[in-house]
Amino acid sequence: MNQKVKHSKDEDDDFNLNTSSAEPLELDDQYTKPKSICWGRCHPMMFRKGNPAVVIGPHWPLFICAFLLFLLIGCLFIFLRVNDDPLIFYTTLFVGINQCVSYLIVSLINPGIANIERIDIEKNQQTNQKTWYCKVCKLIQLKETQHCLDCDICIQEYDHHCPWTGKCIGKGNIKQFYYFILSTVVFMIFNLVIILLKLKEQESKTNKQQ
Repeated sequence: MNQKVKHSKDEDDDFNLNTSSAEPLELDDQYTKPKSICWGRCHPMMFRKGNPAVVIGPHWPLFICAFLLFLLIGCLFIFLRVNDDPLIFYTTLFVGINQCVSYLIVSLINPGIANIERIDIEKNQQTNQKTWYCKVCKLIQLKETQHCLDCDICIQEYDHHCPWTGKCIGKGNIKQFYYFILSTVVFMIFNLVIILLKLKEQESKTNKQQ
């Protein structure tokens, strides 16, 4: 009984780690090899200066399906505008490409994986930045960092996990995510307006023939 109580107390002490004396457990002082890091369920595909620049999330099949859907819809609208006024056609082309590219950027760039950077404990204490210890990643993280259960990794400034982008939305891709939402709204409104104008034009032609 006493051993169980002692074991439970040790776990609590481990969770409430004194960050002033603790050090990250998985990184060397000079980290150069990405294979020494546990990436959870994410899949880094391309590195820049030791940091992952391209990251595929655990829900990559949904990402592929969503991208193909956006691409198909965009190509459909572009095909329908081939014989229209050049201004309308090229605007449709730009809006469609912009939406697909913005989605790709959100889905591929690093969302802000937090287990690749050492936390400067002294600097954090001077600026009153609170830190916590992630038992899963075995690293000291800033308080605003959160461990995603779907990606099984800590994400800086975690916002939410988006299955349709295949991974989390965090510090690394939150601005790009908002831009993608804006580009999608513009894409929908633009094509809806063109469709309504076409219907109105067709109706007026029908009335003239009558």
